[in-house]
Amino acid sequence: MEVLLVYTRLKEASVALASKLENLISGSGHRVTVMDVDSLQERRFDVDLGVAIGGDGTILRTFYHLEEPETPVLPVSVGRGGYLAEVGPEMAQEAVEKVVGGSYYTERHMRVRVEVDGDVVADAVNDAYVSATEPGKVIEYSIALDGFVLNGIVSDGLVVSTPVGSTAYNFSCGGPAVDDTMECFVMAPVAPITYFRPLVVSGLKTLELNVIGGRASVLCDGFARTDVTNSVRFFRSPHYAVIVRVGRGPLFERRLRKRLGWTVR
Repeated sequence: MEVLLVYTRLKEASVALASKLENLISGSGHRVTVMDVDSLQERRFDVDLGVAIGGDGTILRTFYHLEEPETPVLPVSVGRGGYLAEVGPEMAQEAVEKVVGGSYYTERHMRVRVEVDGDVVADAVNDAYVSATEPGKVIEYSIALDGFVLNGIVSDGLVVSTPVGSTAYNFSCGGPAVDDTMECFVMAPVAPITYFRPLVVSGLKTLELNVIGGRASVLCDGFARTDVTNSVRFFRSPHYAVIVRVGRGPLFERRLRKRLGWTVR
């Protein structure tokens, strides 16, 4: 088995844990490539498994660097959030032993395909944030579902999230947390001037945002930014984010409880 192990140098615990897991994986007879997340650049890796050690940023970046988009990823949280992970540092070695031994299962989560001015730029796992290019400015835009224009809006921006990303930026903007067994989009405006409230729509629909005024850009999963000239389209990606689970209870309920401030043990 070929394994890509991604970690962040910004956290000492991540560096130390990466070394331990590298030894464990290679000692089990598997080949492992170890990469600092900031060294990935534009590379993609043809592997059988990804292991991501860090916060949600490191975990999300790992999905983007897999040659096969549905390669399963085991997230290991050593960050402040870690909402995508069920595994913490204390059980990381046990979890990896289970995975390399074949004792695990996977969950498939909807991704949102983001198309800017006619070009596909990302299959976001969590969300896409359309905002003004200049900080402190607003943008004016229209929203259409399957070509039917709903409204013209003026706001700091718009967050379009997947169910698995609904507990992230969307939730902070007042959007609802959505069970990740559903396939839908959540739209949440950021500081709207005109009247607009968060909406949940079927993943079978196509959402289109057309920029009317202001300079805009879209940020996918918190790191992949693209300037927008005219429009951004969102629709269900043909690819899923495949997350490795080793069995500590339902991920959505754990994520939601953690987001609400309860201690998860």
